[in-house]
Amino acid sequence: MKKSLKSSLFFISLFLFPYGLYAQISSFRIKVKSGLESTPPYLVKYYNSRNWEKFYAEIQQFNYNANFEYTIRVKKTQTAQTSIYALAEIINKSQTKNTEIAIWDVAENYVNNPTSGKLNCLQVKSSKKNKWEYISNPILGFDYQEQYRYRIKVKQTKAKDTDSIQYELLDIISKERVTDLPSVASFLARFKWNLLQLNGKDVSSNKANIGFDAKNGTIAGSTGCNNFWGNFGIKGNVISFPRLASTMKSCNGANIENDFFAVLEQKQLQFDIAEQTLNFYIDGKLVMIFGLERE
Repeated sequence: MKKSLKSSLFFISLFLFPYGLYAQISSFRIKVKSGLESTPPYLVKYYNSRNWEKFYAEIQQFNYNANFEYTIRVKKTQTAQTSIYALAEIINKSQTKNTEIAIWDVAENYVNNPTSGKLNCLQVKSSKKNKWEYISNPILGFDYQEQYRYRIKVKQTKAKDTDSIQYELLDIISKERVTDLPSVASFLARFKWNLLQLNGKDVSSNKANIGFDAKNGTIAGSTGCNNFWGNFGIKGNVISFPRLASTMKSCNGANIENDFFAVLEQKQLQFDIAEQTLNFYIDGKLVMIFGLERE
């Protein structure tokens, strides 16, 4: 009779709990980040984590709300076929006040804020507004490079009782190189331009020159002594050459290098193209004349 009863209980156990003999159950504690637009993946920290990590599995019975940061205990059921995660306990749930998720377009150059005058502001445009705005605070985790147009997902957190806003990068949706140069740049790129006059003096014997790459928005040339390179931009009749660099050879004898760079580094350098010459002006005064070199 006892043997028959044990056999019956064994088969009932198999019928009621078909995975009981194979499943392994454990639990662990994690912190879940707020501000996520969709889950999974969740961004989580384990007890020994320094940085947020992606957790790709669904957590059953966990009703995530992006306005809250959670500390939870998760139950893991491991079978031969799969792992199942379910909420075991919400240990802590704290609301993140004044937090918003936004999609931004980020323009390809730093600018000066015309209102505050602060340097190195980013131009951003949200999906909700059709105009460019300026931010001077850094976007945490965003390794911004000029000459690229970005679309990013950002979390904005406003500090309590202040107007200070912290920005944090959640995702880079797209990144595209932009030169944003007018058609005149394509004409400049067709030729090598040799320097003929500098500050009213004939300097053609120095063999200084400049070449343009309209596709990449770059220049390269020579002062007659050192080679130089950098970027260029054109807005209306103003041409600029940010971030110029050059070799560092010692230039013996008379050379024009200092005067040459003094012109190119002007922030309001005007230009025009007259027949076969490229002309640069400072405050309306002609300071450089280049002649095109046909191949």
